[in-house]
Amino acid sequence: MYSSRSGFVKESRAVLALAVLTPLTAFAGGLSNSDQSASTSGVSNAGSVANPENASTIFFNPAGMSRLSGTNLSFGAILFEIDAVGRDSETSATRANGDPVVGDGGGDHVETFAVPNAYLTHEVNDWLDIGLGVYVPYGLGFDYGDAFAGRFIGDEIELVSYGVSPSFAVDSGEGFSLGGGINVLYADAEQRNPVDFSGIEARFSLPRGTLNDGYATLEGDDVALEFTVGVLWQATPETSLGLAARTGTEFNLKGTGTINNFPTLSASGLTQTTVSEQIEVPITIPQSLSVGLAHQWSDTLELLAGATWAKWSDASALSVVSREKTPAAFPAEQPSEEQVQSWKDTWQWRVGAIWQVAPTWSLKAGYLFDESPVTIETRSPLTPFDDYHQVSLGAQIRDLAGDWTVDMFVARVFYEGDISIDYKTTDPLQGQTSFKSEYDVVPWTAGLQLSREF
Repeated sequence: MYSSRSGFVKESRAVLALAVLTPLTAFAGGLSNSDQSASTSGVSNAGSVANPENASTIFFNPAGMSRLSGTNLSFGAILFEIDAVGRDSETSATRANGDPVVGDGGGDHVETFAVPNAYLTHEVNDWLDIGLGVYVPYGLGFDYGDAFAGRFIGDEIELVSYGVSPSFAVDSGEGFSLGGGINVLYADAEQRNPVDFSGIEARFSLPRGTLNDGYATLEGDDVALEFTVGVLWQATPETSLGLAARTGTEFNLKGTGTINNFPTLSASGLTQTTVSEQIEVPITIPQSLSVGLAHQWSDTLELLAGATWAKWSDASALSVVSREKTPAAFPAEQPSEEQVQSWKDTWQWRVGAIWQVAPTWSLKAGYLFDESPVTIETRSPLTPFDDYHQVSLGAQIRDLAGDWTVDMFVARVFYEGDISIDYKTTDPLQGQTSFKSEYDVVPWTAGLQLSREF
């Protein structure tokens, strides 16, 4: 049996770092939520930075507030229903010592969740508008269950993030507007998963079964600031162009990490105990740039188009780091490049149309293509995402007498095929873990928005 306490603890940390690193990266990948108003989601957010229909323009392009008169209120919610099922027959995993993990595909592991939003704008005078938006920019939940074969890579994660955006817009009076906002973001995350200590057994020639599996619980939260700036140009009476940029930001989630059955060596020998430490998780939210076009083709038909670029490659180096002076379990520094996930910058392309069927109601339709920041090499059980296509249908009803507008929509995401995962983590000291599976993923979204001009 290995007798050096310092060496044993060092190796324990190496195993633990790999066990908890990957799940936490799910915070950034696939969580960015651009569906912040049913009025724009009906056209798949096409032209959202160039077509301010209501107060939700605060989120997409604050310069659009200059096109709204008086005081405007808009609020609603988006429902996300994602059927994501790993096929049991195609699922397999190995421990760090090479032994297979007994388990299944994890069933339908994505929770149904609703995303609320609320926006308020006010026309101060002919050239100045102010507003306030409250929304959920990030949010997701996974729960694979105890029998999941990939449970050592990830089991449960819950995330909620809230944004509050005081904003302004200035109108030149000549068809050009400038807007900006300060986005105050709060994030709260919790992650739970078993920890495989078989790599320690193999490293130090301990008999199999000497160490029980551990269980890690990580909790953290933080507040961060992000800035939005946008411009809106009425190029012709029929055509408007918009551009909006977000600076991105960085959360430094601080909280507690707890591991049950953590192996330690003492004078009495090898024991497993519960260790709790103060930890932090730095997470980069990428900067982004959106462009949009809105063109009134005829009295009854408006055409929309847009694109968004996001610098997801900035979110590549994520890690769990101990804040203790003398860490017992969690790593004291960020891992090497071989231990982190690398994502890629992405583009999202959108087109849409609004058909004014009657003075009081209209129909909407949209299409988007979205690139995933997760590469094939880094796709994991907690990021089973790929490039996808989306088709949306919406309707808008106006109560001309009461100045209320009701928007509703439904959208379906289509992947080009089944999502395959062949995920490996390798450490030169303790070995390799792996997970293979194929996922059937069917996402639906639907939403409702109420808006009024006072």
